[in-house]
Amino acid sequence: MAKGIKVGSEVRVLRGKFSTQKGVVQASEGVGRARKWIVKLNGGVLERFSARTLELEQRHLITPPSTSIRAVSQEEEDSCSSNTSSDESSTSDNDEMREVDEDGASRRASDVSERRTNWDNRDTAAESNGDDDRVVLDGVEWRKMGDVTVELNGPAYQRKAALYHPLHERSTELDFWKMMMPADLMRNIIETTNLHTEMAQKPLDYEHLQHFFGILLAMTLASGGEQRDMWKTESNGPFPAPALGRYMACHDFERILRNLKLCVYTDEELADDPWLPIRSAVDSFNRNRRGGISPGVTLCADESMGSWRGLAAKVDDAVVGLPHVTKIARKPEGVETEYRTLSCGETKIMLQLEIQEGKVPMQGKEYAKDYGSGTSSLLRLTRYWSGSDRTVVADSAFASLKTAEALHKHRGLRFIGLVKTAHKRFPKAWLQKYPYTNRGDHCVLQANIDGRQYMAVGWNDKKLKMFISSTSRTTEALCPAYKKRFRQSTPEDRTSAPCVVFYKEVKRPAVVEAYFDNANAIDVHNHLRQGGLELERHWKTQTWWHRNFATIFGMCESDAYLAFRYFHPLAPILSHREFTERLSLQLLTYKSSFHDTGPSARLRKHMPVAPTEQPLQTVVAKIMSSHTLKTNMRECPVFQYKRQRLEQDEEGTSHNGRVPSVQRKCSVCCERKTAYYCDECTQLHEEIVPICNPGSTKPGFTSCLAFHIDQVAIAL
Repeated sequence: MAKGIKVGSEVRVLRGKFSTQKGVVQASEGVGRARKWIVKLNGGVLERFSARTLELEQRHLITPPSTSIRAVSQEEEDSCSSNTSSDESSTSDNDEMREVDEDGASRRASDVSERRTNWDNRDTAAESNGDDDRVVLDGVEWRKMGDVTVELNGPAYQRKAALYHPLHERSTELDFWKMMMPADLMRNIIETTNLHTEMAQKPLDYEHLQHFFGILLAMTLASGGEQRDMWKTESNGPFPAPALGRYMACHDFERILRNLKLCVYTDEELADDPWLPIRSAVDSFNRNRRGGISPGVTLCADESMGSWRGLAAKVDDAVVGLPHVTKIARKPEGVETEYRTLSCGETKIMLQLEIQEGKVPMQGKEYAKDYGSGTSSLLRLTRYWSGSDRTVVADSAFASLKTAEALHKHRGLRFIGLVKTAHKRFPKAWLQKYPYTNRGDHCVLQANIDGRQYMAVGWNDKKLKMFISSTSRTTEALCPAYKKRFRQSTPEDRTSAPCVVFYKEVKRPAVVEAYFDNANAIDVHNHLRQGGLELERHWKTQTWWHRNFATIFGMCESDAYLAFRYFHPLAPILSHREFTERLSLQLLTYKSSFHDTGPSARLRKHMPVAPTEQPLQTVVAKIMSSHTLKTNMRECPVFQYKRQRLEQDEEGTSHNGRVPSVQRKCSVCCERKTAYYCDECTQLHEEIVPICNPGSTKPGFTSCLAFHIDQVAIAL
């Protein structure tokens, strides 16, 4: 690195595309290691260089110009060069000549004054046109800044992901499956499937539905063949016969498969909403995730696809087959149903789904007229986490400055996105023209919009990547980007080691690290569902809502695996296939019991209630009237009994004055302590059932009391 470089020094470029070229330093920007020198090369080109790429040739060759560097007209350059040559010729006289020639001295002083006037006039004109470090796009002013060393817009939300279901060391794969598979969806399947006359003699119940699900998972583990081959009792080859007839007869499985339905609807309702057969399943999935998991600090938005090779058309204004298909050639399955999805960046569990119903129906959705497709979808997906100050990470299908503003305005969320095409009011052209010296260099521009800070970041990877962010920092990340590479071995080592694998490290700012560490959450989930489980290929059907249900079913199974791997306190190291094998066997051998009538492990402890045939709305209304919260736990008979047991032992002596606490951990969220309890459940089970006060619930979250009533209703 050259030392002593100043404005006016003549330098030579050591490396890069301008290597060996000479020029004069015009100005500098930044401080410390981030300082850049603006050099005017001999060809008249202005470029930025770091000190390590320059070599000092001669110091203070010319009079230092102003710090604002802009394009100079040819006439100004000619005038300045002529003035400079006259100065150099005049200064070649000896000292005696200078003392005598007063006219020459005054002439030189006037030339210098004229040159300075030219520079000042040029700066004044350039200020009116804008400078290199300032860009104004549709009223948004972007200014080039140094690295953002502190969290933009203040410290971000910090919290670990958590389940609202209590866990213990003996929780099995089946327990996690019950958490992730919506209970009201299974209830609707049982009720609507049994409406068919073919199901009258042998109705579907909860136990047989679990056996049906177990066979679906077992089909994904088979190496191939027809569906009926799963019931063979003699092996054909090296693999043993599945012999699924031990758990369910083949004709029973096919009977359920033929009559499987997700909801009840009329022809008029179907004409108004062609997606009605699957909409209830999507709504049940979203409700289950909203009340079952608290995501971590980051939310990831992306697309998920469900393959479909059947009919998708309209005949005489009637929908025949799938109402709408999305054709994307780059996807593994080109013709598919597209879902806009939201997942937890920490656990990679899917949180929300939204079907893409077509151009015209999606234009009538909430926020669509004001913000367009991508931004409005993101606002709808994140509605249940409003005000939580989490960070949303999204790719170019969603990312824009408009998205970052809308998430802050309507949801109180932060945003990091990769910008490609939606670059309105975003300094894309400026970032593309910026002279990045090495791979891994970055540039930052910052804007203030309505008191909120936003930054545009350009990162020079193999290709330039541009980001819009309202959070994080731009200092160098602790973990660089690792690029996997293969190096050809030498000829003498070719027989033993044909190639060598190594990783190339590329430096990156912290905001880029935050994006790439979380942006692959839905891609990982899609790979588990489509590349590992592949239920959509094994379940052959011509009914389009069966294919969509297979997609949602695969998401629930993948979520159960991800939750088991992340939340289980003593989870063994299992691959996805091993988890599927265990879960399939547990579903096939599932037996209903009086203490296990619902989808959650918590029901066995607090809600052993016999099933009834009452509608769900009636059951919920009765529960809301009877299951009320009481605040004075000291008056609870169960509490008084336990207090007496602790105050005296068998000999009547005191237990060191210990008394039971009047605050207990909530039996729903298992996080906060509360003095409220459900009087009905406490009397029924002779055990205190603490429930959080509904007034302490954060906006956008389901209260513990509502979740408690919902689970009791499902158990009934």
